[in-house]
Amino acid sequence: MTARYTPAEPPVFTDLDLRLEPGARIAVVGASGTGKSTMTNLLLRFLDPERGRVTIAGRDLRDYRQTDVRRTFALAGQDAHVFDSTIRANLGLAAPEAGDDELHAVLQRVRLDDWVSSLAHGLDTPVGEAGVQLSGGQRQRLTIARALLADAPVLILDEPTAHLDPRTAEDLVRDVLGAAAKRSVLLITHRPEGLDLVDEIETI
Repeated sequence: MTARYTPAEPPVFTDLDLRLEPGARIAVVGASGTGKSTMTNLLLRFLDPERGRVTIAGRDLRDYRQTDVRRTFALAGQDAHVFDSTIRANLGLAAPEAGDDELHAVLQRVRLDDWVSSLAHGLDTPVGEAGVQLSGGQRQRLTIARALLADAPVLILDEPTAHLDPRTAEDLVRDVLGAAAKRSVLLITHRPEGLDLVDEIETI
């Protein structure tokens, strides 16, 4: 597959070939600028390939409605947006009908619930603009919890450990892969933490 953002720019990559089977956990590893995040843009149809195609169940992604594509993939990335609202409202974007028990359960799965429960306002604690009231690691875990709540069949983790120390990063990847249950997981990263937990490693 070949992908580029504008005709005037060189291709981001020219020979990408990746297959993610149901329930598989694959890590895509590469340095900054090698096109890892471009993969996410292709999967979510923010960008279409110049040559080749992206398929779901053998069918070209361009044949699906955009809403169906977005229901297939849940994204938790280093740049995932945290809204200037409460913890509850940020989680509710993925599951508006979720009750407190479900919200606490998903926070527990990403090791954030003890901290949230210790706050004076708990789930109703404001996070500030772009999550400024949270640490980098807390923002990461909150966006991952939101992605898990979306219950999409494919979970995309785009640099999920970018703001974490190595021990915490390893624990987080382990927790998320365990919480993902039978979902397919695409881990996009430039770090080594958690690579021993996946089924396959692809380098770009």
